[in-house]
Amino acid sequence: MKLKRNPKTNIVERYNSYHKVINVKSAKKFIKDHGALEHGLEKCLEIFFDTKFQGGNREKELKVHEILNGKKLGQPFGCDWYAKIDNKHIVFEFNGNHHYQSSFKILTDWRKNEVLSDPSRNHFGRKFIVFKIPYYMQLTKDYAKYLFRDLATKKLGKSYFSNEKFKKAIKKIYNTYREDLIYAPGLHTSKQTPATFNEDGIERFLKEMEDMKKYPSIKSQIIHSLRLYISDVTYFNKKPWKKDKEWKNLIIPKNKSFLKFFNSELKKEHLNCFFEREKKNYY
Repeated sequence: MKLKRNPKTNIVERYNSYHKVINVKSAKKFIKDHGALEHGLEKCLEIFFDTKFQGGNREKELKVHEILNGKKLGQPFGCDWYAKIDNKHIVFEFNGNHHYQSSFKILTDWRKNEVLSDPSRNHFGRKFIVFKIPYYMQLTKDYAKYLFRDLATKKLGKSYFSNEKFKKAIKKIYNTYREDLIYAPGLHTSKQTPATFNEDGIERFLKEMEDMKKYPSIKSQIIHSLRLYISDVTYFNKKPWKKDKEWKNLIIPKNKSFLKFFNSELKKEHLNCFFEREKKNYY
């Protein structure tokens, strides 16, 4: 099989286009009508919680001021998605790549979590319960169980997961009922790879992996996506791109803790999702 090389980067192009696999006319239309987990999060939340969420952009999102000595401090924190569920105030945050790359953003996240969690520190006088969605995740069945059953039970006292809700959600955000066609967690074409994370970002990522260890499929899928990416980056690029600079380090960092995670043994039965760089015919 002849691999297609990008003439500018000398990197192998992705093998599959997701919108074609799930029968949507274009990538733009897929994002508009479905969106995977990043763009379809609102639809996903409303299915599992059977509640309308507030948010989606700066104008609509709930804004929470930090207070000190009865006075508001600076600009408010915006909540990506907010709803009151079973008399509890719930916030879902989608953590994009900058939450792993910017030290100042990571500091802001810490402050925001402190303010939302402590009624004495926000102007609503409420305790907000915060869930965070990493940008590298997708709604596989295991992740749905982790998020809406395990984490929801821990934070809210009950599970909101069911197989029926899961099926409805993946149809809404992936345009398929087939679990093997769900976009795999991980990074397939994004340039915001773990190699771009700062030290605190790597620590955050590894902590998230530890939190989800009950579901080893997630770890396997993320590592596999990165290994496929490395293979395509290095296929035509055999020599270091600069002294002591390996092509693979465009994808993964040299951090020892990350490399220990990355070199873990995978199980093939966990790789039952869609990978854009996998040399496999999904059609």
